[in-house]
Amino acid sequence: MAAYETEDGEPRYGKRLSPEELAAYLREQGVEQPGGSGLAAGQVPAASADDAFRRRTGGAPGVAPSGRWGGGSGGPTPRRPHRWRILGVGLVLMLVLPPLLLVAGVMAAVDGSLTQGTPLGEGGAVYLEAGTAAGLYGTSATATTGCAVSDPDGVSVILDTPEAGVPYATFTARQSGAYTVSCPAGTSGLVVGPPMNFDRIPLAAVLILGAGACGVVGLVTTVVGAARARRAD
Repeated sequence: MAAYETEDGEPRYGKRLSPEELAAYLREQGVEQPGGSGLAAGQVPAASADDAFRRRTGGAPGVAPSGRWGGGSGGPTPRRPHRWRILGVGLVLMLVLPPLLLVAGVMAAVDGSLTQGTPLGEGGAVYLEAGTAAGLYGTSATATTGCAVSDPDGVSVILDTPEAGVPYATFTARQSGAYTVSCPAGTSGLVVGPPMNFDRIPLAAVLILGAGACGVVGLVTTVVGAARARRAD
């Protein structure tokens, strides 16, 4: 027997009520009985449409969720197309790369001879060491045509022209001293330097052809870029 019950099973304090008596007492006191929402026992209230939307979107009813596609403030803004990018790439391909490739091709062929050479000027004299192989370079197709070279003693030196129509000729210094070059068109603009490296001719040809192809691609890209930029305006 529990300490709070009498020998008859009644509580020592207060009075035990049956469910019917408890319901009547609560009605008298104006207290709603627990579970008295009008639903049967075990029945779950139906969720409203707003509740279902709130659970699905994680937001308040009637408010669209913010995100990548929701248009909220947290979503990234679309990037504006760079309408001048294609035009800029075309100009670089047409105006910058071809000259660089052309110069690289020429320098590969002459092996830096022009930068290491000595301009003759109007006097046409250059100092060479004995046994030095030298190349005579011109800026036009006929610059070296009919030219002659004489050693310090005034003796003519054999001048070899590898290819007709090419402003290039070679000779070898037999002794140290000042060598004199004379040409019908004058020696202004002529350069005497190390001979051309013919082993690099294929590389030079590839670079020169690449310069031409790059210029054509750049021209087409520039035209397309300009047309797109004009339509964007």
